[in-house]
Amino acid sequence: MKKIFSKKYLTTLISSFTVGTGIILACAGGDWDDEYGTSNFAPEAFVDSSYRPFFYSGYNFYYGIGYDMQHDSRFNGSNVDDWSLYLGKEAPATEVEFLLKTASASSIDSANRFLAGKVKTLPAALQAFRLFKNASKQTTAFINYLSLAKACEDFATNNFEYAWDYDSKKSKTLTVNTKQVNEVLGKEYNQTKDPFLKQRYWFQLVRSYFYNEPPQTAIDFFERNQQSFPKNELYYRTIAYTAGAYYKLKNYSKANYYYSKVYDGCNALKTVAHYSFHPQEENDWKATLALCANNEEKITLWQMLGVFYSDETRAMKEIYALNPRSEKLNLLLTRAINKEEVRFSGWEPYMGDSKFSIKKDTLKSDLYTLSTRIAQAGNTSEPWMWYMAAGYLDMLTGNTQKAAASYKLAEKKLPKEQLAQAQLRLLKLINTIAGTPKADSKFEKQVLTDLEWITNGTFPPDFRRNTALSWIRETLSKRYKAQKELIKAVCFRDYNEFYASNNNVEAMKSFLNKADKTPYELYYAKLYALTTYDLLEYQAVNLAMEDKLEEAIKKLEGIPAAEHVLPGNPFNGRLQDCHDCDHEAAQKIKYTKLSLLKKMKDMEDKIKTGTEAYSNAMLVANAFYNITHYGNARAFYEGRILGEFHYSPFSIDSLFRGMLTDMKMATKYYTLALAAAKTDEQKAKCHFMLAKCERNQWYNQTFYNNSSNEYGDLQGQAFLPWNGFKSLKQYSNTQFYKEAIKECGYFKSFTEK
Repeated sequence: MKKIFSKKYLTTLISSFTVGTGIILACAGGDWDDEYGTSNFAPEAFVDSSYRPFFYSGYNFYYGIGYDMQHDSRFNGSNVDDWSLYLGKEAPATEVEFLLKTASASSIDSANRFLAGKVKTLPAALQAFRLFKNASKQTTAFINYLSLAKACEDFATNNFEYAWDYDSKKSKTLTVNTKQVNEVLGKEYNQTKDPFLKQRYWFQLVRSYFYNEPPQTAIDFFERNQQSFPKNELYYRTIAYTAGAYYKLKNYSKANYYYSKVYDGCNALKTVAHYSFHPQEENDWKATLALCANNEEKITLWQMLGVFYSDETRAMKEIYALNPRSEKLNLLLTRAINKEEVRFSGWEPYMGDSKFSIKKDTLKSDLYTLSTRIAQAGNTSEPWMWYMAAGYLDMLTGNTQKAAASYKLAEKKLPKEQLAQAQLRLLKLINTIAGTPKADSKFEKQVLTDLEWITNGTFPPDFRRNTALSWIRETLSKRYKAQKELIKAVCFRDYNEFYASNNNVEAMKSFLNKADKTPYELYYAKLYALTTYDLLEYQAVNLAMEDKLEEAIKKLEGIPAAEHVLPGNPFNGRLQDCHDCDHEAAQKIKYTKLSLLKKMKDMEDKIKTGTEAYSNAMLVANAFYNITHYGNARAFYEGRILGEFHYSPFSIDSLFRGMLTDMKMATKYYTLALAAAKTDEQKAKCHFMLAKCERNQWYNQTFYNNSSNEYGDLQGQAFLPWNGFKSLKQYSNTQFYKEAIKECGYFKSFTEK
């Protein structure tokens, strides 16, 4: 084992965590609710909950808790419980908690003097306490102890810095005389016969020696007296400080050995002991192992090493050789499996998320070889877990038949716990789908019950189903697409290409309205996120963009979304596009999608008869302009299929981008308006609006047609000679021309050039 950290970094790392209540610092970032990433294998199904912080996490902090920030509160609850039990029924827990956690050192000192008969009254905050009425010997002993413990808080609470180590630690400014405190603590320790109190004085002295005396003082006092006390929580808090003292003396082997005792004996200190544990070299590690009194202690050390160095497979080999039935194998196996899952995950652009995949792989990892060997031996404490793990690894590498055999063996020994049952059911479903290349009626009947379960079932806490469900839907969608069963394909995973064909849309409408669906059809129909209304609205937009207004109106009639009010007047035509301006402006008439099309249809009928042809053509042209992405009425086309809130044409799916940015219809009606124009003012306006359409169309065909241009530079092409601008120059005598020069910097630059 080579040395991983430099001495300076190592000591900085460990010093903050050696003490029993030290803070554990790790890298920040990430979503803690999804810290396991792409995974189908829940460690909670296999491993004791006391190991939960050490489950594999995609981030550099402890699973489920992130930072360990309990440095000053870790033992508050147990401390109150212990003292309440010691003091008896006459001591309300609320009073004990207040005295331990909230009361000041001065108020405790006053209470101590009151009980000793040196003062006549208690501090005001304590006068109503039942604990002090007819105080027992235990109460007097408690307050006497607490007055000393409060003094120790001066050096023991929040005694950490992120950048100090044992070689360069700056002394903290203290307000208590630690030498005097130690003398009193020692006197009380020697005099008391009460084992409960004696252990607490022992703890206080070891802790004080750790902070304020040479490290050997803490070590000697611990070693001399440790056999006198039970192996309870306070014992492990005390040994944690002793381990830190050994570290100060650079006796890393003994320090790590003691940390392993803390890790194994006290769940509350597991993270502290783990983070403080750090063998530096192979010789150092061997010396630590040599200190072990039995194989179980060696197993604990190997488990800690496997977790700390992320070398789970090596640690499992060693533990298995020492005791195949050790429960400490379980944590290492789940961590190794969860890490292995990363190799079989990747990014899914369409879903915008990570996904897992099954990859044919003949190169077997050390983990695969080991887990398969152990599973076949069948001599662990939880053989079903090893069968399941071996099957999962086979499944990930495409050997679904071998995986199925392992899952059968797991099922025979599976416990009745709901999470374990759900875990195996999930893996078997994935394996069935992966191992069945064709989704025919036989397959559908086989998997329907499990598909309904994984989609809509009730699941135990910590069950990991999201990755599997995404994979199932994507896999079946691709399979049905390859089989030309497009309705099923789009129901399992929606994809925009489906809507490029109106025949597909009509087929989907028919399917959604089908009355006598089979059970399997009912299942995948529920997966489909859209409704018949969404499809009709999409068809209406397509028809409207092609100027088939009468057909579009028929599609929209009866659709609730067609009654949504558009945020701006779609008949406005501006020199400069300003959506917000139009949205903020007062509207005498508010248009909905449906009423807009009806009004446009009415105007088009008038154009055909020559009734106010110019004004009607201009208004219809403005409406066609505004219902594209460039206009103020984007809300007209926004919906479940086409999307919404597009910040630029690049944010529109390329399949729909052409339709939603096309200037064809606006150009058509501005041209009709120009033909019907009677005055120079009217003609000037037509030419300017045609120039805007020409400009937008140039962007569509030259820039927005390639997504790689999204962050490109258009400099050097700012003064292209739009035909509309050329034609507009002949109307320089008009008021509109002057307004255009004033408002449109592009046109002004063009004329000056």
